[in-house]
Amino acid sequence: MRNSHVQVLTDPLANNTLLMRTLFAILTFYFLFTGQVFSQQQEVMELDLESALSLAFENQPLLQQFVNETEKTDYAIKSGKSAWIPQLNLEGAVNRYFQQPVAIFPDFDNPESGEFQEVRTGVPHNANLNFSLSQNLLNNELFRMNAQASHLNQAASQSLEDVKIQVVVGLSKAFYEVFLAEEQVRLAQEDIKRQSRQLEDAKLQLEAGLTDNIDFKRATITLQNTQSQLYQYKEEKQIKIAALKYWLGMDKDIEIKVRASASQLEEKLTPDTLLVYEAKNRIEYQVLESQKAIQNAEISYQKRRFLPDVSAFYDYNFLFLSPVGSELFDQVYSFSLIGLQLNLPIFLGGKRKYEARMAALDLQNINLDQKRLMLEINLEMQEALSAYKNSFYLLKTQKSNRELAEEIYGTISLQYEQGIKNFLEVIQAETDLRTARINYLRSLFNATTAKIDLQKARGEIKTDY
Repeated sequence: MRNSHVQVLTDPLANNTLLMRTLFAILTFYFLFTGQVFSQQQEVMELDLESALSLAFENQPLLQQFVNETEKTDYAIKSGKSAWIPQLNLEGAVNRYFQQPVAIFPDFDNPESGEFQEVRTGVPHNANLNFSLSQNLLNNELFRMNAQASHLNQAASQSLEDVKIQVVVGLSKAFYEVFLAEEQVRLAQEDIKRQSRQLEDAKLQLEAGLTDNIDFKRATITLQNTQSQLYQYKEEKQIKIAALKYWLGMDKDIEIKVRASASQLEEKLTPDTLLVYEAKNRIEYQVLESQKAIQNAEISYQKRRFLPDVSAFYDYNFLFLSPVGSELFDQVYSFSLIGLQLNLPIFLGGKRKYEARMAALDLQNINLDQKRLMLEINLEMQEALSAYKNSFYLLKTQKSNRELAEEIYGTISLQYEQGIKNFLEVIQAETDLRTARINYLRSLFNATTAKIDLQKARGEIKTDY
């Protein structure tokens, strides 16, 4: 048995097979590992707020739709104004009469008889080609387009600006929500490391007989609670990242990390609550101003409805007539004419008067919208200002609480190591520290988003990205 065992181990074929399997396993593991590392490197994107906004302005579908709408407005204006340019048209037709039309003529053989005769006119085969050149000289519709063109372009640009503001506000809040989620995950991981050491210390003291198992169980409970919170924070982070991807307009499955720090955010928060603002800075107010200008042009158009439409035209016609279809285009009969065309509605049942009154009421409604907007802006401004002042004050309080909690935890940990404090006080101090840090981060987030709302209420959001 021993010799046969040695024979199997020293068999060259068996050794080669084992070597090949080992090499295959090593290579497989190597490629899988390197491929996984490479893919992870490819899927990570780190963004600060400026780069995130620039990316959103390139990829956000809603923003791109309004860019297209702005271009459509420009094309619509150009299309409307094109009627001022001379219009050239070509029309043609080929006809084959199976029964030719009938005309009634007097009896040319005996005109004094007062009798008439039926005569079939034309030929069975005919064709025509008509070139028509026309030029509008007086047209109320075109006057309206000229008056409204600049205001329509301005209104389209302002609507685009409004969407840009929405993107900046929405993305900025989503960005800071991801930052808050990442910081919560980071703090929870630090807490777990610290609590793991506490659990290990409690275990060693229990094994040494210095304490009972109460401290060990308390440390275990604390660690498990923090691990549960870490899991919750990670899930919340995924939701916040999905929201950020929405504003970025990204559908790729990549990992996003935000570049920000609590100190930088805190530096940007200043108690600038006494600045004077004007409602005219709000894009909504500017949009209504453009709508008023458009409506004023509409009222002028309605008042000019008494004007006629006058245009000049020149027609050149080619006629092809033949009783035989194969000879239709052998002979051409041409004629041309030039003239003026007038269209003047004299009585429309009061339609122009009613439409003029409706246009005046539309302008009145725009003025009322402007008044209502002023009231809404004042309310929104006061709410945003109060929320910012409150969150800014709370941030300073939570920052002080965090510093005090860090000092208390450091002191109690040192006293616990010296045997002065018990383990329960350490856990309580550690819990207070964790709560103070989370409260500080959340108050920092609230103050940052409150400032964004305040800037929006004041009309101070920048969109040059």
